[in-house]
Amino acid sequence: MLIIGRWLLPIGGGITRDQLSQLLLLFVGTAADILEFTSDTLEEQNVRNSPSLVYAILIIWTWSMLQFPLDLAVKYVMCPLSVTSRGFPSLFFCQYSADLWNIGISIFIQDGPFLVVRLILMTYFKVINQMLVFFAAKNFLVVVLQLYRLVVLALAVRTSFRNQRGGLKEQHSCLGGPAASGASPGDWDGGSKEGLAIPLQALPDTSDDSHLTP
Repeated sequence: MLIIGRWLLPIGGGITRDQLSQLLLLFVGTAADILEFTSDTLEEQNVRNSPSLVYAILIIWTWSMLQFPLDLAVKYVMCPLSVTSRGFPSLFFCQYSADLWNIGISIFIQDGPFLVVRLILMTYFKVINQMLVFFAAKNFLVVVLQLYRLVVLALAVRTSFRNQRGGLKEQHSCLGGPAASGASPGDWDGGSKEGLAIPLQALPDTSDDSHLTP
């Protein structure tokens, strides 16, 4: 019902229909994970015998439902120069804010808590079945891939930040070239005129009076 309701709701200004379709496909896979987390897990006898574990599963299941209204489509924005000049963290959070939001939702709301609970079920309560192992492996892979993506984005922003700083340094060095030599543009012009005047004084006199004899 949540997926269908999100599909029927009006599309916001910052998301296209293509991005909405990708988001709904992601929700379908997430819904299967959530369904197994509550239905198959609560059917185990060892789980039912522990009321605290049942409450923990229901709390995490309720917590995971927050991702449906909070999830955002990936949107790339161009950061202004004022943000770029503040440093690496400002550029990183400005350029990949939507990606960081989705990574945080996956790690702290969906796959991270589910992985912790499933590992506790398999190690402490000795609850092992095919679906539990499959979704635990799925949660582990998703968390690892999200962390890998976080590192890739950080390295990309770091490289871009270094290139921008290098370009700004080259511009400042080019603009400060004449000033660094200690001479003003007027001095350069005056020196060029004097250099041209010196050879003119040394030229021989080629007028008609020079060929007349007394």
